[in-house]
Amino acid sequence: MASQQALEQMKQMLDGLKGIDRNKLLRPTIGEESLEQAGFAKTLDTILRKATFAQQYGGDVDESVFNAVNGIFNNLRVALDAQAKRSNTEYVQQKANVLAQIESTLQQLRQYWTHFVAAAIEARGFLEDEGIRKEYQKTVDEMKAQAEDALKHVREESSKTIAEARKLAEEIEKRERRTAAHISVKDAQTQFQEAQKDVDKQVRIWTVLSVLSLAAFLLVAYYLSRVVLPDKWEWQVVYYTAIRITILTAVGAAATFCLRILRAQMHMSHHNRHRQRVANSMQAFVEAAITPEQRDLILAALVNAIVDFGTSGLLSKEDDAIYTPKMTIDSITRTISQSPTKP
Repeated sequence: MASQQALEQMKQMLDGLKGIDRNKLLRPTIGEESLEQAGFAKTLDTILRKATFAQQYGGDVDESVFNAVNGIFNNLRVALDAQAKRSNTEYVQQKANVLAQIESTLQQLRQYWTHFVAAAIEARGFLEDEGIRKEYQKTVDEMKAQAEDALKHVREESSKTIAEARKLAEEIEKRERRTAAHISVKDAQTQFQEAQKDVDKQVRIWTVLSVLSLAAFLLVAYYLSRVVLPDKWEWQVVYYTAIRITILTAVGAAATFCLRILRAQMHMSHHNRHRQRVANSMQAFVEAAITPEQRDLILAALVNAIVDFGTSGLLSKEDDAIYTPKMTIDSITRTISQSPTKP
């Protein structure tokens, strides 16, 4: 137990702490070098609160511990009072040392502080009051029950939220799939329509060119048939015959080329119309699917149907030549040489 003399010394020390000029100690007017800027105001309040606490419950603490704590507080008082009375120059120079000293002294105080806390608990009767223990236990039980209920509620809400989020994600995925499929089908339909316009234009152009080339071939053939060759089988006959064959071959080759291109363009026209029909029916087939797996299979089948057109009957390996000369210059010469000459 602390003696009355020790309690009086503690009271005088507390009065000394409270009597320190707070404004001179913190000196907010000097700016960044002041203790206030270093956050010392909070430390000063802690020192005063602990000193008051020690003076209030120090009577139930062992006198040796009480005197040690009183000495610690007295050292704090002396250091703070000396700092408050220094000039600004000395104040700034000693600032770091004072802060280090205060921190070290407070560390010493923590070694004895449990004795005062224990005295305060005994003085307030916390250890003997059954009602306090029951209320404490009741409060703890209520907190545990509330925590369990809160955890249970959190689990239920989280499970519900996860289920709703999963359902929403599936719906979003379905909508995105439909939207993507719809956009892709629209793009394909637009591309096939644009391609069909170009293909139809090419078919018309090569149809006209094929008709003109055939007409040119017939006109040339008719004109050459109307030209009379010399009656005698001389070198002029071979010359004119070779020229006619060359002209007919050139015109026939041009007509053959036009016909082949026309057949190819007609094949492309039929192929592209097949693509258009498949693309136009794609959305209906996809929307008829129930599961994503069915939808994927249908899409794969439709894509294969677009790519694999099959045969249109327009393209084959048959010869398109409308005129193939079977007679050469040498055969004409041999024929002339073997023919009887007129007397």
